[in-house]
Amino acid sequence: MNRLYKHLEDKNFWYTKYLACTEAYIQALHHAPDIALGELELFYGNRESLLKILDGLDAKVHEEVKLIEKHGTELSTEQHTKVRHFLREKDGIVNRIIELDKILMNEIEALKIKSEEKLKLLAKGKRALAKYKSSSGTNERIDKRV
Repeated sequence: MNRLYKHLEDKNFWYTKYLACTEAYIQALHHAPDIALGELELFYGNRESLLKILDGLDAKVHEEVKLIEKHGTELSTEQHTKVRHFLREKDGIVNRIIELDKILMNEIEALKIKSEEKLKLLAKGKRALAKYKSSSGTNERIDKRV
């Protein structure tokens, strides 16, 4: 039973790491969006690594539960309470992660729209400049006349 508790505790630890990773990236987006966007792949890679760790812990929890069921051991009220505590803690962390992921997606979408607007303005500026530039052929003809 202690191994089950340890695995559940470890899972919550790694969920907390996942949450902290997301919080840190959102802070980076607020303070230095250009740099943060450049590190987006690294951020997603870190999260994938954390998910692999969590998957491994899920497998260990599943094995412990199977062993408990195999031995026909009934959990006491105290044991049920302790397991439910770990699960409630995990649910709270996961809910916060979901909230932050929604915020993150909105932030990235807003930056994307802002970037698209900047690109449109840049294209307009280039077109305006092109109207005032003479073509190279016109410059040659003017040079020959002079």
